[in-house]
Amino acid sequence: MKYRESVVSKQGHSMHIGIIGCGVMGGAIARIASHHHNVILHDHKQTNATPLAKEIGAKVELDLGKLSEGSDVVILAVKPKDLKVISEPISSHLSKGQLVVSILAGVTLETLQMYFPHSTVFRVMPNLPLVCGHGMLGIVDDPEVKNEEKHRVEEALKGLGTISWMNEELMNAFTALTSSNPAFIYLMIEAMVEAGVSMGFKADMALEYVLKTLEGSVVLLKTSGVSPTELKMRITSPGGATIAGLNELESQGVRAGIIAGLKACYRRAEEMGGS
Repeated sequence: MKYRESVVSKQGHSMHIGIIGCGVMGGAIARIASHHHNVILHDHKQTNATPLAKEIGAKVELDLGKLSEGSDVVILAVKPKDLKVISEPISSHLSKGQLVVSILAGVTLETLQMYFPHSTVFRVMPNLPLVCGHGMLGIVDDPEVKNEEKHRVEEALKGLGTISWMNEELMNAFTALTSSNPAFIYLMIEAMVEAGVSMGFKADMALEYVLKTLEGSVVLLKTSGVSPTELKMRITSPGGATIAGLNELESQGVRAGIIAGLKACYRRAEEMGGS
């Protein structure tokens, strides 16, 4: 398996970035991109694009053809079902030197190349923490694409977080493990806070304790060089409180449920790609 990882740099040249779709992900990308590039926005709802443009100093373009002609990189941040509709007015206005970046879940590189045959196309899967600059972004590593063009995409996406280049066969698994997974993490945090409330803490105090514990646990895991299993066992004393809690989690099927949930995300991503 071919896998290459890089943290997007904070240096580079300003580009014109056209963003189609100003929802949660498109809007987040636009906000960060506006610190480094000239941003052009389009959304079928003007109530999404206009306030965002005023907020970040971007331009709104109603004509998809004009947006395409004026952009070095066009980022598609719409729903997968809308790909055909937006591709028609975009494709005919793109030249060979322009790049198309898709964050459409499940849409394969082959499909994107069919819709945009005259441009270099990139399939990207981001996750929500890019909103605060700590996202994970998977990009299909197409061996036919020049390194110079890959670097241009990294420059277009800089400030969003960590980029991982990988074979396309891993993208749906990456979707489950990084894009869907934050929802699982928030669910677990929510449950921990509720447990804290049930034991007598106020919700805000329980949340603070849980977040600090998570932060410390992650730092220790990253810096100790020790596996999660070994760290778990260091906390678990024979006959103690921790092992009692772990046994209860196992009896409730928590471990199996997490694995099954992530695999369900993976299967759904596979289905979306085949639809």
